[in-house]
Amino acid sequence: MGLRINTNIGALRAHNNLYNNSAALDTSLERLSSGLRINWAKDNASGLAIADQLRTQASSLKQAIDNGNEAMSVLTVADKAIEEQVNILDSIKQKAISAAQDGQSTKTRNMLQADINRLMEELDNIANSTSFNGKQLLSGGYINQEYQIGDRSNTTVKTSIGPTMSSKIGVTRFETGANVTASSLVNMVIKNYNGVEDFKFAEVTISYSVGTGLGALTEEINRVSDRTGVRATHTVQTYGVYEIKRGTTSRDFSINGVIIGQIEYQDADKNGQLVQAINAVKDTTGVEAARDANGKLILNSADGRGIVIGGDPGVGSGIVAKQKVNFGRLHLVRNNGQDVPISGTGNFGFISPAFVSQQSLSLRDTKGRIEGNNADALGFFAYPGGSKYIVTMAAGAAGTLSNWMGQAGSGFSAGSGYSIGTTHRYSVHLADKFVFITAGPPAGWSNAYDVSAGSGFSNGSGKSQFAPMKTGSTALFIIDRTSGVTTLKGAMAVMDVSETAILNLDQTRADIGSAQQQIQSTLNNITVTQVNVKSAESIIRDVDFAEESANFSKYNILAQSGSYAMAQANTSQQYVMQLLQ
Repeated sequence: MGLRINTNIGALRAHNNLYNNSAALDTSLERLSSGLRINWAKDNASGLAIADQLRTQASSLKQAIDNGNEAMSVLTVADKAIEEQVNILDSIKQKAISAAQDGQSTKTRNMLQADINRLMEELDNIANSTSFNGKQLLSGGYINQEYQIGDRSNTTVKTSIGPTMSSKIGVTRFETGANVTASSLVNMVIKNYNGVEDFKFAEVTISYSVGTGLGALTEEINRVSDRTGVRATHTVQTYGVYEIKRGTTSRDFSINGVIIGQIEYQDADKNGQLVQAINAVKDTTGVEAARDANGKLILNSADGRGIVIGGDPGVGSGIVAKQKVNFGRLHLVRNNGQDVPISGTGNFGFISPAFVSQQSLSLRDTKGRIEGNNADALGFFAYPGGSKYIVTMAAGAAGTLSNWMGQAGSGFSAGSGYSIGTTHRYSVHLADKFVFITAGPPAGWSNAYDVSAGSGFSNGSGKSQFAPMKTGSTALFIIDRTSGVTTLKGAMAVMDVSETAILNLDQTRADIGSAQQQIQSTLNNITVTQVNVKSAESIIRDVDFAEESANFSKYNILAQSGSYAMAQANTSQQYVMQLLQ
């Protein structure tokens, strides 16, 4: 039987180890060359799936960060544009303040108004031209804009930028009460001043003595205006219905209890006797007299006490009987443009809806001609009607000039020497000076207000107090006024409206700033998240070069050793074969 050598155990083992080491060396070389621990699914299937998810999340977060940075860019553009608009409004308010003093002439006021008009045009130009990637930012269309800031759907930040055109900002509420013609104790209440609570003011006396009247009520309102948001002014003026004509006061002629006595005065008070006599006691009465440009007598109470005329100022004074007791009109301003709901007791012009004027006006509304109803709400007129004096008649009365002149106490009744049919012809002189209405709905008020059927303000609607006064009929009694700062009252209104506009833009900038803070906080968070996600992916997927370099060196040495061992094994086998031969 012959001896046969089939295998060399040592060589086979060396070969197997060499094969395994070669595979490990190849894997190590692949990892070092790619930088990845997982190059194939077979390397680590679960690790590959997790790493892929982390990679997708990291790339999604990167795009979300880009979206957030774009949103920040949009808001920054809008913020800088609004900042320039605020600077423009500062200039407008400054010019309004400059115009709000009677040292200005009509010419200089018109120049100031021209400057304001140009500034408003530039303000509107900024609002209409500010855009980002073709999207208008300040014209009112940039509302509820969403930016995806996150790796999951609907992970968004919403931003809105309100309109900043002159027609949309500065909306201010102006309310002027009816003319107060009776003294009383006033307890005024602003309803829901903060949305929840009522504010009750301290009791104020409406009278003609020092420290009383609408002036005292104005002080009380303004004392807490920071809480209520409502500011007040007053106008206590008695205007002659017509220009001064020659006449004589009675011996007991008085103002606010101070006897002035009998005064003879001329047409237009040429010798100044009437005005001088009244002003001689102004420090005691608190009432100062003057003539306006049309020759009408003006009595003005600077401190807001009432004006009560005793005796007879004479029919030539232009002061009719219904004007002898006058406590003025109260004006309210609210910068947020909201209605001022008022209740209370006493007579301060706001309890009854009759002749209460109320309007909400924007910055642009002060630029052009001020419509008569707006002018009345702004407080242009000493009494409702402006250009005409409104006389209320008893319900069912005829409501005509002749009917009123015939009433005892009108100053024009029979025996006065000034009645209809006399040589003085005052009926002709007064024909276009008055509006006569019956005292109460429904028929009478339609002569003064647009409350006809179909207007939305007719009897039974509950909204008659909001109806506009007539301006275009035979009952015309409200007149338009020139725009903006061309008048003292207009300048005051522009100051109020520009202040509101600045507050509106400041609020818009505050909203933008809040959105920027929200976006920045989100960006900071997702940036940290992205870093952590990338780190987690790297831990799973990326190779440890130090460790893998050591493995590669080990496997390389083992490969060399294995090759030597195989060579030795083959040599030994040859030796054995030689011995057997």
